[in-house]
Amino acid sequence: MIFSDDYLNNIILQIENASKNKDKDFFCSSRDVFQARIDSYALQEGRYLESAIIGEIGNNTFDHNWDFAEGHARGTYLNLYEYKNTVILADFGRGIRNSLEKVCNAKDDTDAVKIAFTEQISGRAPEQSGNGLKFVLENVKKKNWSLYFQSGTGCCIITNENVIFKSTNTDIIGCLGILVFDGGNNESICK
Repeated sequence: MIFSDDYLNNIILQIENASKNKDKDFFCSSRDVFQARIDSYALQEGRYLESAIIGEIGNNTFDHNWDFAEGHARGTYLNLYEYKNTVILADFGRGIRNSLEKVCNAKDDTDAVKIAFTEQISGRAPEQSGNGLKFVLENVKKKNWSLYFQSGTGCCIITNENVIFKSTNTDIIGCLGILVFDGGNNESICK
């Protein structure tokens, strides 16, 4: 499987180390820095739809987080080039469930992730937005790309145009997104 436990644990460890070291090569402390890196990626790689998807996931860090876990870097972790056809995003913010708690009553992290990806709902009530992750889901499926998204213990996994929502034993702070733009070839495991 493309998102094996070893692969995910390696990514999580890499992000935690970059956070503890406040690595500015990977952490975007403001929306401006994040957007500049995405724009540069789009122009250099010619990946405009991919950049829009990256933006939808990463901008949630700045739209929904006011507090970040103590001892971790503020902002969005963004790794665009280390893994072939793969982009990794993460933050140590509130997570999906806490972000949605004022507008819906998700029973657990998995339910919150499913709501975020399938319903028009925003954690910024009374704002009537909440389409960003639906845009991500639709386009990842349509292009036969892959996505692993986790918040808390809840996951959304999109591979081979299939969408699975499930719970995992690993509880993470904030959110983690791994996008694989390979058209179903699963080449991202190789560096």
